Amino acid sequence: MTRATKNIVSAYQRDRVFASSLYANESRELVTEFSGVLEPGDNPIVRATWDTYDTVFAAMSDPEIDGTAVKVRIRAQYAGRTRIRVDVTTPSGDVYSAWHSIRVQGAPYFTNNGWVTGPQHLEVVILPLEPT
Repeated sequence: MTRATKNIVSAYQRDRVFASSLYANESRELVTEFSGVLEPGDNPIVRATWDTYDTVFAAMSDPEIDGTAVKVRIRAQYAGRTRIRVDVTTPSGDVYSAWHSIRVQGAPYFTNNGWVTGPQHLEVVILPLEPT
């Protein structure tokens, strides 16, 4: 079982930026839970889009939707700070956003296996099932 970095989005404090930190070369899921924003009984999320400009410090991969939560894997690379914004869409067309600031701490006594320049934009969509 892996340990995830989890952000629970508040319906009342919408300007909050979630802060977290990782050491260089660590990889972890970034889970953003929107159950506090969505009304009980709302349909789950059907689209999630992650954006960042800081692809040197951390790389994103493996986007996923899980009911009212969305996940992306982040791999910390180079000391600095990366900012990630995620936008989610409900079946009714409502869009909610959450902001993340991840501080990557350097590992001064070890070299990195090699950096990649990750994507700036990831998107995952749940398509409706075809009627049978």
